[in-house]
Parts: sequence; structure tokens; C-alpha cells
Amino acid sequence: MAKRLGLLAVLAFAVACGSSTPTTPTPAQANLSATMTPNPVTATVCSPSCPATDGSGRLFQWRVQGTLTIQENAGVGGTINSITVTAFNPQIIYTSDVIAQRSGTTRIAAKGALLFPVTIIYGLVDNPAASRSIVMPFLVSFTDDRGNSVSTVMQWATN
Repeated sequence: MAKRLGLLAVLAFAVACGSSTPTTPTPAQANLSATMTPNPVTATVCSPSCPATDGSGRLFQWRVQGTLTIQENAGVGGTINSITVTAFNPQIIYTSDVIAQRSGTTRIAAKGALLFPVTIIYGLVDNPAASRSIVMPFLVSFTDDRGNSVSTVMQWATN
């Protein structure tokens, strides 16, 4: 009988102690970060000039290329709606179909990342005041799997 009571006491003690593993709270919404590589980027001269891709006939002086990495950090996946480069008038807006074409998807898994290749031509040939060195803000618009609208901004510098 004493053995039984001793065994029951040990079992009761083990159950009372429980697990020491802390519980991680579930995030309320996604958290994004964005980085561009390389940053800063060295612009190359368009020789003789780079034509606009929109059929407008405009010609540009410089070109930069890089990769925008968009990372979800909280543990809530979702979909990129758009990427907007706000440095220009009109703004450059990459819609979800362009993002899917270049990256293979618009989806970012929880704690996942998406790589988006970027090529930008800038500095109108007929603008003698156009600067080779600029800073381009990128605004990433995202809807997470819980329906929250989330965005992040990063800056890409040229030299």
C-alpha cells in the first residue's frame, strides 16, 4: 500500500508540474519587411538611350537592376496586391499579374519570402537637369490570410 501511495504521489507531482514549454501567442496580422539588393545600386548609362516600355516614345538615360525581397516575419501568410515606386510621375505600379509573371506567384507563406526582379529606366533624355543619383521609395501592399491590409516601404538608392 505504501508503494502505491508513493507512486500516486510521484504521478500527482509530475502532473502538477506540467510542461515547461512556453506557449507562443498567435500573431494578429502579418508583418512585412522589404530589402533591395544591391542597395545602393550603380546606374548604367543607356547607350544611345533606353526607350520607354509603355510605347510612349520617351527615351531615358539610365538603367538600374536589382531584386526586391519581401519577407513575412510574424507567421501569417498572404498575398501581395501591388508594388508601387513612388519616385516618379506617373508612379510605377506593378500589379499582381506582373508580380506573378516575374516571381512565379503573389503568395508569401508565413515566415516566407518572395523575390521580385526589378529593372527601372529613368532620367528623360530631354531633361538636362535629370539626376543619375536618386532615391526610389517602394511601397508594398499586402493582404494577409486574416484579411488585414499590411504595407511596408523601403528605399532604393542609385549612384
